[in-house]
Amino acid sequence: MTVLREWGRIGVIGFGGPPAHVALLREAVVERRRWLRPREFEDAFAACQLLPGPASTQLSIYCARRVAGTAGAFVGGLAFILPGLIVTLAIAAIALQDEPPEWVSAFGAGAPASP
Repeated sequence: MTVLREWGRIGVIGFGGPPAHVALLREAVVERRRWLRPREFEDAFAACQLLPGPASTQLSIYCARRVAGTAGAFVGGLAFILPGLIVTLAIAAIALQDEPPEWVSAFGAGAPASP
């Protein structure tokens, strides 16, 4: 339950991308809860940066596994990933309507190379 709560909190408030995720994760597992030693966290982060894919997501799953085993990795990974996925899907569903609200156009204003 602790992994679900902590990783879910990071998934919900972790706006700012990977640097924010890593900082929140470090604060939770190294500084506040002391589940991992600082050196162990830094080594894991360095290893995750060498792997293809999102390092902050891989690091969060690794830390959840260290804290609560394989089940913790699964629960922590989902709790970390699902909040952002839900927000992204909601924005996409609104933006892809036949006539999306005007305020939605700001989300993708910088995306196209030409009008």
